[in-house]
Amino acid sequence: MDRRTATEEIKARWQDVYPADGNGRGKGIICPLCGSGSGKHGTGITEYKKSGNHFLKCWNGGCSFEGGSVIDLYMLDRHMNPETDFGRAVDELAARLGIAIDPPTSERPTVTVKGESVPSLNGTSTNATKPADNAPQQPADFTAYYEQCGRNLAESTEAQAYLQRRGISLEIAEQYSIGFDPAWISPEVRRKQQEKGSDWLPDPKPVLILPSTRGHYVARDIRPAAQLDEQQRKHQKMNEGTPGIFGSDIAFSSDAENIFITEGAFDALSILEAGETAIALNSTSNADKLLEQLEQHPTKATLILCLDNDDSGRKTTEKLKAGLTRLNISWITADICGGHKDPNEALTADRATFIQAVKRAFTSRPDNTSLYISTLMDGELVKFKKAQERLTGFANLDEKAGGLNAGLYILAAISSLGKTTLALQTADQLAAAGHEVIFFSLEQSRLELVTKSLARLTAQADMKTAVSSLSIRRGDIPSQVVKAVGRYKEQIGERLSIVEGNFNCDLGFIADYIRRYRERTGITPICFIDYLQIIQPAAEGKSHSSKREEVDLAVTELKRLSRELDLTLIVISAVNRNNYLTPIAFESLKESGGIEYGSDVVWGLQLECLDNSPFDKEGCIADKREAVNRAKAENPRRIKLVCLKNRYGISSFDCSFDYYPQFDLFVPSQTTDYAALLKNSQRKKR
Repeated sequence: MDRRTATEEIKARWQDVYPADGNGRGKGIICPLCGSGSGKHGTGITEYKKSGNHFLKCWNGGCSFEGGSVIDLYMLDRHMNPETDFGRAVDELAARLGIAIDPPTSERPTVTVKGESVPSLNGTSTNATKPADNAPQQPADFTAYYEQCGRNLAESTEAQAYLQRRGISLEIAEQYSIGFDPAWISPEVRRKQQEKGSDWLPDPKPVLILPSTRGHYVARDIRPAAQLDEQQRKHQKMNEGTPGIFGSDIAFSSDAENIFITEGAFDALSILEAGETAIALNSTSNADKLLEQLEQHPTKATLILCLDNDDSGRKTTEKLKAGLTRLNISWITADICGGHKDPNEALTADRATFIQAVKRAFTSRPDNTSLYISTLMDGELVKFKKAQERLTGFANLDEKAGGLNAGLYILAAISSLGKTTLALQTADQLAAAGHEVIFFSLEQSRLELVTKSLARLTAQADMKTAVSSLSIRRGDIPSQVVKAVGRYKEQIGERLSIVEGNFNCDLGFIADYIRRYRERTGITPICFIDYLQIIQPAAEGKSHSSKREEVDLAVTELKRLSRELDLTLIVISAVNRNNYLTPIAFESLKESGGIEYGSDVVWGLQLECLDNSPFDKEGCIADKREAVNRAKAENPRRIKLVCLKNRYGISSFDCSFDYYPQFDLFVPSQTTDYAALLKNSQRKKR
């Protein structure tokens, strides 16, 4: 049978869809929502007649189902959306009742406004047949529809009254092609229902049409919220077509020196009422779309960010600030809402005060500290406090450093002191504590790094039976390594990503990888780079003539990246060979003076013996070399971490570690006597 007849058949057979009460107590079917009609509990759902039509009702006073058909009840029971899932509900119920529905015809419904038939909203003829599955879908073009809706607005006192309540004049509405559809039904819903062969459509509603592009608009229900039920309020504002940014074509093609960025179209219209230029994202999720548009077509205007005064608005503001800074586009933030949620609310609350606030937004001093305290300082304090949660896992270092802040850290050392091992152990300990970590390894392979971690875990479990990373790479996989693998996967592996370096691993690659990671996961990771001197410069830096200039540029770009993404970035650096026999200092840092000025924190590793004789004397080169060789041969090696610079706390401190190179393990000195354990282990092996 045809779909309409099948729908009526389903409604008539409502008692076959749900069970009746087993003991005859209930007069109708058992309500699937509240259980009324089961046993002695109520009468269940029965049919009643109203205005010549038959409806179902649950007679339990606390139940939400009153009126409608068994199809409506089924959708409520299955948590379906009545505006989009009616056809699916009909199909499922027909299958349950054994009702065969004829396949759909190719005729498409028309769109009617004010009694006139207008071009369908998908840019095709209203009587066009359904395109083949492999045919490319043409982008929508709503131009003719916008024109008709514009004429409707000029004639509708209802729509004009709504605009007036929102504080928007008819002149501004006409300037931005705002229109009115008194009986709107989503074209996307029409299309989906047609594809399913369903005749059901939601009830039409009066909406303002707010065009963003030829292929996108926002439909805003103009009925008072008090007159709408929960489902209607949920769909008061709906997007149609490929999402676009409201007003951007006009704003970015003008000579405006200042352009306000808002969330909603009515917020942008509110600023236009104040005589200034504005665009609206239409959704906070469109922030990336705006940045992409600006990357392709930069603007010379200063962008004034004034998104909604809520968590979503603040997060999007931070994303835009970072992106605009990266694109070198001028921006400021402005509080024009005066405690209200958004600009339109502020306009309707006090028009004169709102207009003054808009005028002050770009004539005031945007970097004024009073404004900073009022708008941004609390958020930055919260971010700064997060450092207390990012601990390295080394008690002695965490006590003095106070955790890891967002910023650029440099870890410098000569070879053989374990700078990669210390960084990797820190990364593992951060991951085990629940932080997302990315380790960019431009020198060592993923295999080398993971086996280092496994060797360390075997040593931490039992130094007597520990297995070296080299042995693991050679295929020595005893039970203690198998256990270490299990612990590694459970505690570390899910939150640690190791990115092997190759010829593509330049500054641009690293920055893009981190941005994509953030977009994909919604989390800002803690990042390590091993190591600074072999990072390839980004394309724009490859013309620099010297290695020193390339390294200085890398430091500058890494610092900029850490600020843009609010990122904790720990970068390993090599040390000049001329300083191998002297305590670590800024002069030791290889190929760069920029490290001293561009970094936020600089840590250096050195042998502890460098603080003792003969290193306190001039000359004695042979004695010093012999002392260094003896210190390197010790097991464990006595290593000192020296803080050379710290913008976040104590500017000068040191921490001592015992380093067991064969097991890739750093231990804060005097915490566990691993040396004694190691000696006992070696005696037993003899």
